[in-house]
Amino acid sequence: MEFAAPIDRIWRITKDIEQAAAVGEWEKAAELANERSPLLMSLSAKQTGAALDVLKQVHAIDARVAAAAESAQSALSAEYRSAIQATRNVNQYQRVAQF
Repeated sequence: MEFAAPIDRIWRITKDIEQAAAVGEWEKAAELANERSPLLMSLSAKQTGAALDVLKQVHAIDARVAAAAESAQSALSAEYRSAIQATRNVNQYQRVAQF
């Protein structure tokens, strides 16, 4: 039972990361991941079957969150490029309108 507390804490933080990612709170998700990282690193290689099952679920959630983060990054990049182009268009209009 010595691993129950760290595994439980890792699980709770992972679920909080998943929730933060689901609502687009990426800064909060990153903070939670930083909080969870030392807990993961402190685990020994020997774990109970139940703990390994939890860690597999953590890994699956992390993969889904990483995919969502990549998708959000792509969407934000596209939005940024669109905003830059709109700014260029406005600048061009202002130059032409001055004549």
